[in-house]
Amino acid sequence: MKTSLVMGLFVLVLILAGCTVNTAPTPGPAGPQGQAGQPGQTGQSGQPGDQGQSGQQGATGQAGDQGQTGQTGERGREGREAPCPAGEHRYTNPNTGKTSCVRD
Repeated sequence: MKTSLVMGLFVLVLILAGCTVNTAPTPGPAGPQGQAGQPGQTGQSGQPGDQGQSGQQGATGQAGDQGQTGQTGERGREGREAPCPAGEHRYTNPNTGKTSCVRD
């Protein structure tokens, strides 16, 4: 009797366990696609960039050519002093004996 009771209980457990197993339902076909969303807002402007570095200093220029030798003055060529410009005349200082051109 114990065996039949155990066997009966065992069969009952199997029946109850088989009935209570939940199987996942099969999903249906997918629905139509929804409408496209609205466009997003424009992003903020970026920050201004850093200032550039200063350029390098330029190289030193080359030395200029040497000037030409000047012409010999009137006195050097002819042995006498050059004439005074227009509107001036020659004056000799009585204290020093030096001559110079003065305004008329």
